[in-house]
Amino acid sequence: MLIPYTAPEAACRTQTEIQKSLFIADLAPVSSMEEAAAFWDSRRKEFRDATHHCFACRIGTGQVLEKSSDDGEPQGTAGHPMLHVLQMQELTNTALVVTRYFGGIKLGAGGLTRAYSGAAASACRSASLVTYTPHLRVSLVLPYDMVGLFEKYAGDKALRVADRSFTDTVTFTLLVPPADWEPHLRDLTNLTAGRARAETLGEEYVPLAAERK
Repeated sequence: MLIPYTAPEAACRTQTEIQKSLFIADLAPVSSMEEAAAFWDSRRKEFRDATHHCFACRIGTGQVLEKSSDDGEPQGTAGHPMLHVLQMQELTNTALVVTRYFGGIKLGAGGLTRAYSGAAASACRSASLVTYTPHLRVSLVLPYDMVGLFEKYAGDKALRVADRSFTDTVTFTLLVPPADWEPHLRDLTNLTAGRARAETLGEEYVPLAAERK
């Protein structure tokens, strides 16, 4: 059974200057620790002359794996504050790198913590976040004379129709939240006097706009 999760829809970058230090925050969706590590490495290569490339990621749904790195900053001032931002936003399958170009003014432990967590929060605010929500993929077969009734029902109930194909019958591919399918099936059976044929084809994620924390 799939478990819903929230992540950035696409990679996002923000930058902030604090006491002449430049902080570049890169947030991205990833599907594994290996992909997160590759993303971290790509930021190192892109900004190879930067002072630090601090890192945080959360991977998984039922069991979430977490990793963070201060990358040479004083212990606990960068990676963990960044990870805490991801936790507070309830993001997973997400990697975050904050690159710092040192500007010559030391920020102190408290200043660094605020700077890295602020850079992380800025990236999360700027990103388009989506909640990947489990849906059933359903094949619904109807005779042609029932198509109009079904399309009105689908419009009224905001049913998500992913595809349709036409042969001697019409086959609609639906994406339906699991808890909603049984009521829809009863309605469609009654609406078509039992002429509808439906088959569930498994689960998949549908990205929906996430609520902001």
